[in-house]
This record gives sequence, C-alpha cells and structure tokens, in this order.
Amino acid sequence: MTTGVERVSNAVEDGSLDVSQQVRTDIDIVSDPANPTIDGTTGNLTVHVRNTGSQAIFIRPDSVDMVLNGQFVPNSDFTITDANGAKTVARTGDVMAIEIDNSLVQTGDNRLYLTINSDEEVYEFRN
Repeated sequence: MTTGVERVSNAVEDGSLDVSQQVRTDIDIVSDPANPTIDGTTGNLTVHVRNTGSQAIFIRPDSVDMVLNGQFVPNSDFTITDANGAKTVARTGDVMAIEIDNSLVQTGDNRLYLTINSDEEVYEFRN
C-alpha cells in the first residue's frame, strides 16, 4: 500500500514539474512575415525567435518541434543558433536563429508552427 501511494505521489510531483516548466516557457517569433529572411546563396529561411519566458531554452534542434506547411520538419532539416553570439542556452530576452532548409519552403504562402516546451507559435509568411 505504501509503495502505491509513493508512486502516485511521485507521479503528481513529476507532473507538477512538467507543468511548471511549460508555464515558464514563452517564445515569440520576431521575424517580419512581410519580409522573410531568405539567404541569397542557399535559399534557406531564417526565423528569429525570442525567449520571452523565465525558463531557459537549450539552443539545439531537439528543443524544437516544427511543422512547415503541414509537414513535420526533422532535426536534420534545420539548425538553431544564438542569433547574437555563441551561447548554448537562450535566457529571457535572448534571440535564437532557426535556419530551415530551402527545399521545405514553398513559393507563395507558408505556415510554420514552432513548439518549445508546449508553447506554440505560428509564423505565416509569403515567399
């Protein structure tokens, strides 16, 4: 009986930590949808994302879930870097640059869903 109560207590505690992390995570896409940043050489799209929450975000592809035009974007099809230097963690106010392979960007209207710790943002732009 005690073991069962301990497991339930631990599960509730773990769930509370997950919810706390989700609540403290907030991002904003700061790229201009009227003027998407397309590299003139590679054709890759760069989207700038600011951490506006109190939770630090690791600057690496496995921190981000992305869907572009209805297709899941695997980690191998984009890079994520510190937009202003070489940090590995984005703290409040820091901006990350996400560069997406040009083969995924359509001519015309595009819709990108970014999710970090359950905080989802949408970026709609025209290429």
